[in-house]
Amino acid sequence: MLRSFTLALACAAFSGLPALASQQCEGTPKRDATDFSAIGDGSQVVDKRTQLIWMRCIEDQSWNGSTCVANDPDAVNPGPRLSYQQAKALAKSKSTSEEHWRIPTRKELLSLREPNCYNPSLNLAVFPSKPAWSADGSFWTSTPEHKGVSLLSAIGTSHAWDTTDDENTHHVRLVRTPASSSKK
Repeated sequence: MLRSFTLALACAAFSGLPALASQQCEGTPKRDATDFSAIGDGSQVVDKRTQLIWMRCIEDQSWNGSTCVANDPDAVNPGPRLSYQQAKALAKSKSTSEEHWRIPTRKELLSLREPNCYNPSLNLAVFPSKPAWSADGSFWTSTPEHKGVSLLSAIGTSHAWDTTDDENTHHVRLVRTPASSSKK
């Protein structure tokens, strides 16, 4: 009886942790908000250093004009968490003749990472999220691993990187390059 009460109490305590968590930074962010510029309604930002255009929100978040809001803010790990093939299909479905969305490479995704921050390790002035921790987790990249084509890279914004099988599920933050202004 006491054991089940203790277990229930521990589960209740841990279930509330994400809601209480907030971003922590130890040091100055490596990227300043002025390195980015909002596009259109603000749901996309261009990185002035890399010229890449990023979706501000991860999939299953919505841009409300000032922040990304998790469609299920109480979820411990908001989704959707997609397989690699589902993530590629999602990028294709969001692409138009003007905007060619794709899964970023590991290097591209790591360019957003704030190594001195966690919960999440992103610059929240550029990638605002409510709740902030809902933008954290593991993310697909298009970088294959040396161990074979079935292993793909997934990046957690709070951790450096990891490898995973392409059938596992992870978050997606889409990226694109600007449309060429001079077509030949």
